[in-house]
Amino acid sequence: MTAGITQLPLEEPARFNPGQLEELCSRMGETRAEAEVGHALQRLSVHLAEVTRLRATDRRDDLAAALAAVIRDAQLIGMATLARVGRHVLDCLDSGDPTALAATLARLDRIGDRSIHAVWDLEDLSG
Repeated sequence: MTAGITQLPLEEPARFNPGQLEELCSRMGETRAEAEVGHALQRLSVHLAEVTRLRATDRRDDLAAALAAVIRDAQLIGMATLARVGRHVLDCLDSGDPTALAATLARLDRIGDRSIHAVWDLEDLSG
């Protein structure tokens, strides 16, 4: 850290909560849980695209709603890092700091992409 400037890492791994996926499987059954994960990934893709579209507008309430949807779906399927970064973006949106908001939105883009690909890779490995 340099005199009030925080450097954010560009290479941050996507972290998962496997317990969340196990809980989803035991609650819904493996087949339904697998389908729910797929649906959640599709919704996440849509919500992340919506965040990207809304970031250049003054529609802060719509941006906050899209971020809340990202957080909700990320938590549902155990995407711990993505949910945490989504909360950080909401905090920055509330703070009114445009620089912090831009930085955390860029981080959300990176983590969102990595997280979605990582889950698809897990799905491919599991058959």
